[in-house]
Amino acid sequence: MAAIPLSWNDPMFSNVTNPSSTYLQNGATLSNASVTDNSGDAAVAGVGSFTLDHVRIDGREGVRIAGSGNININNTYIDTTGIGADHADGIQVYDPGGTGNVTITNTAIVSHNTSSATAGMFVADGYSGNFTFNNVMFEGGPYGLRIAADAGAGHDDYVALKDVYFVGPFEYNAFLFQEVNANIHITQWENVRYATIENGVLVPGALIPSPFPVEGSTAPTTPTAPTTPTAPNAPSIASFSTDSGVAGDKITNDNTIELKGASAAGSTVKIYDGTTQIGSTTADSSGNWDYITKVLTDAKHTLTATATNSSGQTSAASSALAVTVDTKAPTAPTIASHTVNSANQVVMSGGAEASSVVKLFDGTTQIGTATTNSSGVWSYTSAALTAGSHSLTAKAMDAAGNTSAASTVVTASTGTSTAPSAPTSPTTPTSPTSDKVIESAGVTSLVESGGKYYLNGSTGSGPSLKNHGVDFVDGSDGTWAPIGAEKTATGYLVAWKEASTGQYTAWNTDSNGNYVSHVSSLTGSTSGGSVSGTDSGLKSLETSFHQDLNSDGQIGTSSTATPTSPTTPTSPTSDKVIESAGVTSLVESGGKYYLNGSTGSGPSLKNHGVDFVDGQDGTWAPIGAEKTATGYQVAWKEASTGQYTAWNTDNNGNYVSHVSTLTGSTSGGSVSGTDSGLKSLETSFHQDLNGDGQIGTSTVAASSTVSDSTSQVVATSGSTLVASTGNTTLKGTSGDDIFVGSSQADTFVFGANFGHDVIKDFVARGPAHDTIEFSKSVFDSFASVLSHAAQSGQDVVIATGSDTLTLKNTKLDALTSHDFHFA
Repeated sequence: MAAIPLSWNDPMFSNVTNPSSTYLQNGATLSNASVTDNSGDAAVAGVGSFTLDHVRIDGREGVRIAGSGNININNTYIDTTGIGADHADGIQVYDPGGTGNVTITNTAIVSHNTSSATAGMFVADGYSGNFTFNNVMFEGGPYGLRIAADAGAGHDDYVALKDVYFVGPFEYNAFLFQEVNANIHITQWENVRYATIENGVLVPGALIPSPFPVEGSTAPTTPTAPTTPTAPNAPSIASFSTDSGVAGDKITNDNTIELKGASAAGSTVKIYDGTTQIGSTTADSSGNWDYITKVLTDAKHTLTATATNSSGQTSAASSALAVTVDTKAPTAPTIASHTVNSANQVVMSGGAEASSVVKLFDGTTQIGTATTNSSGVWSYTSAALTAGSHSLTAKAMDAAGNTSAASTVVTASTGTSTAPSAPTSPTTPTSPTSDKVIESAGVTSLVESGGKYYLNGSTGSGPSLKNHGVDFVDGSDGTWAPIGAEKTATGYLVAWKEASTGQYTAWNTDSNGNYVSHVSSLTGSTSGGSVSGTDSGLKSLETSFHQDLNSDGQIGTSSTATPTSPTTPTSPTSDKVIESAGVTSLVESGGKYYLNGSTGSGPSLKNHGVDFVDGQDGTWAPIGAEKTATGYQVAWKEASTGQYTAWNTDNNGNYVSHVSTLTGSTSGGSVSGTDSGLKSLETSFHQDLNGDGQIGTSTVAASSTVSDSTSQVVATSGSTLVASTGNTTLKGTSGDDIFVGSSQADTFVFGANFGHDVIKDFVARGPAHDTIEFSKSVFDSFASVLSHAAQSGQDVVIATGSDTLTLKNTKLDALTSHDFHFA
């Protein structure tokens, strides 16, 4: 049945002509043609003898046989609309008194249930003769095939069908044979079936009995000897479930598997494991069967099936399905070594079952996976872990999906600092003279009142500061004391000082002053959230607080709520352009700084709500600005030390957050030195140094840096690459790049030694599905990527060597192999 079902895009119809409606004279042949016509009675009509070969027809009516002769229709596809005033049939035989031999082979006839349609093929109106159908499919319509023997006595019809399929639904029935005033003789009725079409494949169904006795070319005078029944075709085993573990490897931990397949309709299907029959089932009227085995042993099983029909004839065996059952969990893996590097990543290695997947856990949280080699060796490098002690274990999952017990726990400690111990409740001072403003930062005050500390109120009206649920009271912990506070998006940031050592640290609280988490990003001569020393440590702490150093050793302005506004210069000569980046200017006008305007027309730059005025903070001054997706990024310089730092603002120039990713001789948001520090700051800004001490061009637009040969967007080291319509392939450099995708499907390309890169808007699903392409020298498989990936808050971090790729706002379990390419 290779020729059925045919379709419009079948290879047999390639390179065909496309005439309009065609009329064939006696003896004509139409071949390798496509005919589409809905205007006349029939797309193709013929008188006398004619032949159609390799023709496709789309019309109101397909073919009209309008004369006596020999008609052959081969390898043809006919689809009718079923509209109009006439019969509108696929093939209509109409020639009153005519007679002929009509032979149809390897042909599909599609009709529709409409008021004008009669059948896929309709023979009537006094036409008689021999009608032969071989390898023909009728689909849809009131009837598939309708023959009315109405030519009168002596003009009988002779009908032969072999390998004929009727695909419903039909409005009335698959076929209709009517003996009106002549007889119908069935001379052959072999393999006539109902059928369905599934995914473009014809699926045979139940056999259809002949409506009249099969009598050959003439009625036999004596009964012929019965033919020997033939065996059914070999059945098939189409699928099994559950295929646990790795799909498609035919290894499972399910020892009672379900088999599904196809066989002759109504046949008995026997299932064998090797040469031993393990069960049987019966195929339904469509030839489908289903069988669930009893418990199978842990071993490789070679499964086959045979089919036995109602006559007792048994088919050959099906093709074998080899399934390996494995219900035993692997042994627990071992962790042979584990070290913590300078980036607070744990580097681990060990042993497990060969070719298994090793899952790594920090406590009960999975932090990554690794794959063992053929010798059972695995290695894994985590993302940066939070400060503190970590209990690390490993579990192994084999190919069948069985998971082992956990390995022996190993512990690893990353940089930590000592949090203040819970204070005891203090006694209320006998006679407090007045509330003491510890620190005021424009939008936040830290006030001591009655021995307690209150946030954001000048008279103790705000929430009280709490250390793990207990009100913090002056001196109650013996050594630590709060020295400053700052409002954040989720609560407050509070600075502390240790009296005897001069160290500093900081906490985050919620909006009610409750301790939430420790700030571990401070830098200095020690790590883990505290800095030692006096001036240098306090300056690092200032960088975290975005405030200024006063000679009184406190952060911010200690006694006034806001700085006073400077006086406007008496006679400014002209506005001073501090920095111009193509899309952004930072302009000093009248002592204030304005963003994105050459004459002070843009929003003014504000430090915690107060206009930033030249020199008002004593030491820090802005040196450059850059437009971002949500506002501006502003660079600052500290005159006496040569250090640099940066802030993010909203579109109105208001301070939003500190930029803590700058690099240089120190970390944590500031860089030391002069030229080298500025270059590091430029890398963070994705701009170029032009020798005048200013920051140059802003972000790299995709449309301006497209390579002609690869259509990839490539920029200088340390850039922001922005995709656009038609330019959706972004290629990173060895610097620290930031990628911003488009609304289309983007591709982010990373070679070897790609640096510390960030994709801001990676899309893992849908029509705008993004793709990450790694060099095979870095990663060569999805499993390799997973073994180096970990969830870090709301982000996924993929680390290899000294390089990292951060996918912002992405879930590790949402990533699939479709998200990655390897070249």
